[in-house]
Amino acid sequence: MALVRVSALKDFRATALSTTDVSTGYQFDGLTTGQKAYAGLHLTSVDGGTTARVISMRLQSATASGFGSPTTQFEFTRSTAVGAEWGTPVGSISTEHTWWRAKYDMSTAASTAGTWKGLVYFGVR
Repeated sequence: MALVRVSALKDFRATALSTTDVSTGYQFDGLTTGQKAYAGLHLTSVDGGTTARVISMRLQSATASGFGSPTTQFEFTRSTAVGAEWGTPVGSISTEHTWWRAKYDMSTAASTAGTWKGLVYFGVR
């Protein structure tokens, strides 16, 4: 089993997420033949507010830093509790997609309160 060196796309272990937003975009080398992208999400703490607050996390890639036409490469299961999830490795990404970011959405059904802490990361091998 080989290791994958990963980089945090959004580290929200100290400062909790409370609104829908996107992370800073980061540029990585494009995938070469035989390489795959890997991703993971760890949710370490949740304050659900008055009702169960749901977080949706996805990782997007793009050809430029402005993310004019981002492509969702990883989409994690909508979460209501602390836990972790590995994304299914992706290998068919255009070599021009060198910019990556996390996009996160918070439910606003019955409650707009509540926060999440954790880490989402990305790597290539």
